Amino acid sequence: MKKKLINFNTSLVLVVGDIILDCYWYSKNNCKMLEKNTPIMPIQTIKEQPGGAANVAKNIAEIGGFCKIIGFIGSDYEGLILKKLLNHTRINYDLISIKDNKTITKIRILSECQQLLRVDLQEQYIINNIDILHQKIFYSLSRYKILILSDYAKGTLINIEKIINFAKKISIPILIDPKGINFEKYSGASLLTPNLYEFEKIVGKCYQENDILNKGIKLLSKLKLSALLVTRSKNGMTLFQKHTKPIHFPASSKKASDVTGAGDTVIAIIATALASGYSLEEACFYANISAGIVIKKVGTETLTINELNTVLKFISK
Repeated sequence: MKKKLINFNTSLVLVVGDIILDCYWYSKNNCKMLEKNTPIMPIQTIKEQPGGAANVAKNIAEIGGFCKIIGFIGSDYEGLILKKLLNHTRINYDLISIKDNKTITKIRILSECQQLLRVDLQEQYIINNIDILHQKIFYSLSRYKILILSDYAKGTLINIEKIINFAKKISIPILIDPKGINFEKYSGASLLTPNLYEFEKIVGKCYQENDILNKGIKLLSKLKLSALLVTRSKNGMTLFQKHTKPIHFPASSKKASDVTGAGDTVIAIIATALASGYSLEEACFYANISAGIVIKKVGTETLTINELNTVLKFISK
């Protein structure tokens, strides 16, 4: 297997999914009790990042790939912030502003790098005309090598089957980061990337390694997937493919500062590598290494090609 990357400059990836604004409010660890024993946290720093599908796109851009993102935002200040953040990246974006909707926003309050609370604004987008989204996807898709569907169950991919069918008709590989308990709607995808918790919600509890292997093979067949990748946190990742034995990738790092967005990194790196001509096994190898890098960072973070190459050079010695 190749251990060194030159670049991902030939990759072209289209990302469609739930766009979220991630906000981080940092406080010193000096909580005051002033209002009826209610803790008061003085906020010192506020950081805003593209989240959800936008974080997937940012991962692709930061690693050197070319991507476009299509999705919804609200007609509000948070939507303007997201556009401003994306303007400072290499991402080509086509965001549909929905009247009378707020941009889905997650506010995390942290002290000494420990998350104390998360506040969610707007649970789902209320979409009256999903056809606008589909038209933009169908117009753009043929220009890209890979399609990522980033499902955070916020309403954007309410008719995901239609998107999958169209991509299959023009032979564009479809990579999906799933959500929820209905995986049937993802049938026919090229690759599904659930984490272990999401996987077990579908197949039942896995008490030992053989449970994961047997249930993974069955799910691969049931959903008519080309491949299934189960991400398993400190236990690495396991790849299932048709007509071949499962491949396990041990975790490259056992220590995690924050796992927020790690799944976004995994699917982004796989898509970027595949679009650059690497095999799925190679792409998963690079994604596993990349996830080990980003979980050492706090917040919704990405990595650069230099960071990845530095680790690859080290492990190849």
